[in-house]
Amino acid sequence: MPTPPDVHTLLSRRWSRIEDLVGDAVVDSGGTILPRASLLTGSRRQRILDQLLDGGRISTAERRLELADVIGQGGMGIVHRGRQPSLDREVAVKGVRPDKRSTDATLKLLQEAWIAGNLEHPNIIPIYDIGVDDRGEPLIVQKRVEGTAWSAVAWEPEAIHARFGSEDPLEWNLRVLMQVCNALHYAHERGIVHLDIKPANVMVGPYGEVLLLDWGLAMALEDDGSGRLPLVSENEDVIGTPGYMAPEMLSQGDVPLTARTDVYLVGATLYALLTGSPPHQGSTALAMMFAAATRAPAPITEGPPELIAIIEKAIATDAAERYASAEELRLALEGFLRTRDAGRLVTEAQARTDELLPLLADDDADDAHIQDLFSAARFGFEQALAIWSGSERAEAGRARLIEHMARYELGRDNAQSARDLLVSLPSPPAELLAAAEARRVELAALGARVEELEQAAAFHDPARGQRTRAFVIFVLGVLFIALPIWRILEPPDEVRAFHLGLATPLFYLGVLGAVVLWGRESLSMTAVNRKTMLHMLVFIVAQAFLTMVANRLGIETEDALPLLMILWATTAALFAVHLEARIWPLMMAYLLAALGSLTWPEWQWHITAAANAVFLVNGLWVWWPRPFWRPRR
Repeated sequence: MPTPPDVHTLLSRRWSRIEDLVGDAVVDSGGTILPRASLLTGSRRQRILDQLLDGGRISTAERRLELADVIGQGGMGIVHRGRQPSLDREVAVKGVRPDKRSTDATLKLLQEAWIAGNLEHPNIIPIYDIGVDDRGEPLIVQKRVEGTAWSAVAWEPEAIHARFGSEDPLEWNLRVLMQVCNALHYAHERGIVHLDIKPANVMVGPYGEVLLLDWGLAMALEDDGSGRLPLVSENEDVIGTPGYMAPEMLSQGDVPLTARTDVYLVGATLYALLTGSPPHQGSTALAMMFAAATRAPAPITEGPPELIAIIEKAIATDAAERYASAEELRLALEGFLRTRDAGRLVTEAQARTDELLPLLADDDADDAHIQDLFSAARFGFEQALAIWSGSERAEAGRARLIEHMARYELGRDNAQSARDLLVSLPSPPAELLAAAEARRVELAALGARVEELEQAAAFHDPARGQRTRAFVIFVLGVLFIALPIWRILEPPDEVRAFHLGLATPLFYLGVLGAVVLWGRESLSMTAVNRKTMLHMLVFIVAQAFLTMVANRLGIETEDALPLLMILWATTAALFAVHLEARIWPLMMAYLLAALGSLTWPEWQWHITAAANAVFLVNGLWVWWPRPFWRPRR
């Protein structure tokens, strides 16, 4: 099968013939170009008219129809208000204008009636009858409808709101056009194409009913055998409305007219609704037709991208690239309306993304503002996908947003955040995901090391548990002071024996054990607390062993007291070296106490009490909680 020529190339070659054929037939660029004559031959034409008018097969006006005033007229026809007495109803009666009467005009009127009369659909005006006037001229009796021409309100939002209560002009217009698609789909199913779809040929009734008018150019796709209907296969005329016509309507039969021609006209009407002008522009009808013949309509720059895509497909120059049917086009519009909110969300999210991207490259940008913009944009895309799961714009927009944000987070070493963002995508960039994962593992190891160091720092932090530690020092310090003073007061022999034996260190050991048991959680949480308690334990146990050794050697405890002072000084020195240097006054106090005890034996218990007082004061000075003492510099 040979490949058909490109329609624009074909029409460019034929333009001179088109221009000669049309001539000055159209003065108004918005008017419809009609065929030069009926497609029927003279003999067929006359035979059909004779059959219709012979023998009263068509009711006469006197018997069944009353005519009243004129309610409208067009290029060829005139419409009267009428009444059918038998049904007592008002009707519209259409005939040929007296100044335009001819056999061709009459037959064209009848053909329009035959076509519309066989299309019983809510969006098509019903044809009730074909009658004749007193001169024998045919009259078409049809339902009388009142309403507003769609072209009068389509671009007037205030009028749409005032007359029809719609707050959304675009949606209202699309709903009207979808009903036009319903009428066309019905007609196409019955082998009829309209060929003159435009806002002026659509009426919107007072109750929102939509009617597709003016079937004067309609043709049959196939011969029904009656021979009465014009066939697209026999058309050799240029027909249609210049601003809206499909390119093949200029081809004079070389490119066949099909249901997709009506699809183009619906798309052209939608183009006009969105842009305010028909797709073919020019100062004259011929200029508009030349535009239709030689080039595609100008691209639409403003409007919902999904709707623009629908229009572009509907008005494709190659009919094979258009929607296959008016119903397919209607479903596309239905899908657009259903997902229109999603489209709005995507548009808003894309605007926020465009605002965000320059900030991601700005080192001085506020991170909080970046996060707010990202959250808003991501929410918009995901809400759009919740409404319309197959939205390519939403998917692409979300992927673009998340990829850029993941790079931003990765650049700030937030590798886990970057990875979490990327894995939320159906198909994340493999290279970027691998980089995020590698950096995440690296940072996780570093984080674990930092956490380990932080735990170590906390374990060695002397400020932790210092209240409990100070309390232990306070309790032991008070006991260390109290017991020597008790000895100074010349107690009975049993008290003296208590001091001179193992009872004292064992008593200290019991007190230390009780206090440690009470504060075990706090005292075990840091190295300082543990080592402090360990030094105290070693100090007391060493004192007990020293006492035992002294007693075994026959040395009285009182005589061994300077040795105990040296033991305490040594313990304090070790503590100062390993844990807290500020304990050195205690070491010095015990050394001086040892010397003092040797020099003034009679004052050794007083000296011991004084040295133990240094233990209490020095310990509290080092470990007393600063909020209760003084601010730490």
